[in-house]
Amino acid sequence: MKRHNPTLVVLVAAFAAMTAAGAAAAANFPIGTHLVKGTLKDWQNKVLTSSAAVTIQAVATNGTVIASTKVANPTEDGYNFLLQIPLSSTATDSTAAVDDELNCVLAQDSGLSLAVSPIKVGEANTVSTVALAYVNMKDYTSTNGTGTTASVPAEYVDTIAPWMEAYEIEGDYDPFADYDNDGASNYDEYRAGTNPFDDTDRLAITAYTASQNALHTLSFEYAGGHVYGVETTLSLTNPEWALQKVKKTETDAEHEQVMPSADEDDVGVATIYVVPAEGAKSQFFKLEAK
Repeated sequence: MKRHNPTLVVLVAAFAAMTAAGAAAAANFPIGTHLVKGTLKDWQNKVLTSSAAVTIQAVATNGTVIASTKVANPTEDGYNFLLQIPLSSTATDSTAAVDDELNCVLAQDSGLSLAVSPIKVGEANTVSTVALAYVNMKDYTSTNGTGTTASVPAEYVDTIAPWMEAYEIEGDYDPFADYDNDGASNYDEYRAGTNPFDDTDRLAITAYTASQNALHTLSFEYAGGHVYGVETTLSLTNPEWALQKVKKTETDAEHEQVMPSADEDDVGVATIYVVPAEGAKSQFFKLEAK
C-alpha cells in the first residue's frame, strides 16, 4: 500500500480550517456604529457637568462593557454625553447587534455605581437620544425654611420625573413641595400612588360610618401595590396621633396596615374596619400611605 504524504495531509487540513474561518467571518461582520447622545441629570433635575466625574457604560447582558464615556459639560442643546456603540451583524464580546438592549450603568469616581434604564441599540450610522437621572438614596433637606429632612429613595425620583416632563414643569424634585396645592406633599402622593399634579387626586376618606359599640367603617380610593394605615386621636385640641389597628373584614384579625391589591395597575375603593377606642366619646381618624 502506498503511504500518504503527511505534508499534503497537513496542507489539506489547514485549507479546511481557513475555509471554516472564512465562513464564520462571513456570518458575523462589522456594520458600523450607533451613536447614543443623552442628558444625564442629578436627582434634583439639574444637568450634570464634567465635575460630577460620572462615567456612562453600555453593558452587554454577559457583563461586558461595549461602550463607555465620561460626562462632559452640556452642549447648547443640553446633551452631556455621547456613547459610540460598535455594531456587528451578530453580537460579540466587544460589539452589539441592532435591536439589542444594553444595560446602562453609571459609575462615579468615588466607587458608587448605579444601573438605570436599558439602552435600545439602533441602526448603524444613526443617532438616538436618551435622558437619564443619576439617583440614589439621598437625604433631602426642605428648602422652605423648616429644615425638615427626609430619606428619599431613587424610586421617588423615577416616579415623579415622568410627571414633571408630562406637565412641562422644570426644577427640583422636592419631596416636600406640593405642586398641585392639594395639601399633600409630592412625597406623600408618591407613597399613596396619587398624581402630585392633580388636586382632585389625593388620598382621602370617601365614606365613614361611626359606631360606639361596633366597628368604625372607613372607605377610600386605593392604588395597587401601596400600603395604607390609620392613625387616631381622641381630640383635635393638641392631638396625639397614634397608630390604630384595622381589619380587612369585620371578622378578620387586626392589622397595622393593609394592602388592598398587589397589582400595581389596579385602582378601586377599599373598605376597612377600625376598632373604637374603649370608653371614647369621640374619636378622629386620618388615613396614611406607608
